[in-house]
Amino acid sequence: MPREWAEVIGQGALYQPDDFKLAAYQLISNQILYESNNQQSFAYRLIDRYRNAFRETFDLLGMSLKFDSTYRYVAVIPYLEKQKNMSTADALLLLVLRKLYHVKALQGSLDSGSAVLPIDEFLESYRAETGRELPPEAGALKELLGRMKAFGVVKMPATEPGSDQPFDVEILPGIEAIVSEATLSRLTEYAGRARGISVEDAPEKMPAVELAVVGDDREEA
Repeated sequence: MPREWAEVIGQGALYQPDDFKLAAYQLISNQILYESNNQQSFAYRLIDRYRNAFRETFDLLGMSLKFDSTYRYVAVIPYLEKQKNMSTADALLLLVLRKLYHVKALQGSLDSGSAVLPIDEFLESYRAETGRELPPEAGALKELLGRMKAFGVVKMPATEPGSDQPFDVEILPGIEAIVSEATLSRLTEYAGRARGISVEDAPEKMPAVELAVVGDDREEA
């Protein structure tokens, strides 16, 4: 591994060493970078161009990089056994989002790699999968989904004028990278045990999931 980013860039390149540092920081902060996101496209293209150098760098941090050339994103995945546990609320929410994405993909209902649902469909799916309720108020729901947005797996695009709901729930393709099939199975098993159990009686923690949370100081619900 080069000791300085300048060794990677070479002569006549358009990039500066600070570009590499900022791109790495942006990836850790966002979990996933998408080329389609204007605020992330520069970092994504830089990391994509210098894959080997960034892989070596993140390997030193106990993380691997997963590139998806179809939907043009890169995700950072911790591969160490000891990972940050998620709160029950966050893990159940992530589970439902992941299962909904899987179902929409099987149905061929993805839009440029994303699964887009109206709020009422999402609320009903969450209720059916967990036996619990999410707040129907747009503000409270947006706050909850904001935690998943911080992991790079969901967006809340505004709806067309005249719609009876303020936004849709858009599940991004990167959710497949940070929630593996094995993790989905563990979360599904937990949800099956927890379904119908009161919030007070439910276990406090879900199994650890494959999320890059280095430097994460968000409080757990």
